[in-house]
Amino acid sequence: DGEDVVSIERILTVMFTDIANFSAAAERLPAARIAAYLNEHFAMLGRCVEAESGTIDKFIGDCLMAFWGAPEKMKDHAPRAARAALAIAAAMREENDRRAAVGRPRLRLRIGLHSGPVVVGNIGAPGRTNYTIVGDTVNIGNRLEQLGKVLSRDEDTTILISAETAALLGPEFEMESLGPRRVRGRNGEVEIFRLTGVKPAA
Repeated sequence: DGEDVVSIERILTVMFTDIANFSAAAERLPAARIAAYLNEHFAMLGRCVEAESGTIDKFIGDCLMAFWGAPEKMKDHAPRAARAALAIAAAMREENDRRAAVGRPRLRLRIGLHSGPVVVGNIGAPGRTNYTIVGDTVNIGNRLEQLGKVLSRDEDTTILISAETAALLGPEFEMESLGPRRVRGRNGEVEIFRLTGVKPAA
């Protein structure tokens, strides 16, 4: 049982998701309606993450943080995270089609994925620890999601991934290079790709 106390370093893939302009839209809605919508949204995200054996770390407002590669080691942490992101995009499209059918506005989601070294373990104050991951990799994943604000192309879901994640994906994943971008908190530039799909298995 020592394993759950000790912090270890591990290479894994982290995901951040965020609903664009949700706070502004939510201001006009009753609290019960916002809570019901978020519960439904997070249940959908959870299904997509867990279908690819991801670990949900936390929900912050309308954001989700999840990761692949701990507690169980995974060689394919990046492909699993990418498939989960694409599944979320498909679910958002369906949900938005339903919203549009009853005259509600479409919601936009941003997703950021980044792979790299993190510290994994039970972290927090005495009596209030959480099994979580910390480190630069986590911050970059979060910044990639935020970059979606400027790199979104009017699609329901924008998925931005780092070159580190892209390098771990097989040829079946479809992506386009968006070139190097400055990311807050990182020296130099980060090479960014837009993940757009996966080719059907032959």
